[in-house]
Amino acid sequence: MKTPRRLSVAFFALLLPASLLLGSCAKDDEPVPAPLYLLDQSWQLIEAEGKPVAVTAGGAATSLTLSSIDNLSAGQAWCNQYGGTFMLVPGTSYLTFSGQASTRATCAEQPQETRYLNLLPQVRRYTISQRQLQLFDSEHPLPLLVFEVK
Repeated sequence: MKTPRRLSVAFFALLLPASLLLGSCAKDDEPVPAPLYLLDQSWQLIEAEGKPVAVTAGGAATSLTLSSIDNLSAGQAWCNQYGGTFMLVPGTSYLTFSGQASTRATCAEQPQETRYLNLLPQVRRYTISQRQLQLFDSEHPLPLLVFEVK
């Protein structure tokens, strides 16, 4: 009677590691890439904190591009070019930005630009719907920033 017990112990001793190895290959565990239309796309700011954003008198629109190669964010704000880094968590809507560095030109829209650059590091998630990118913080149901495809 001891033989079947030894056989079953040996069987389970082999089965457990094999099932762990096979389980780690499941498709559900594979990283999901960010949507292609989020990255390497030029987004133009159309709304900040619920208020429409107009193009400056000089014709420069505030833009944002997220690079798929090096996780760098870059764009043109009202007065200056800016950039930093961003982080996406694959398979989720989680998105964060570092503080963004910018050039130092001044213009009449400087307060708007400063507010915009201060809002980006507050972002915690995004949605994309009808060619619009909406960026949210962790507290409010309405987006902080809304962009559309340029």
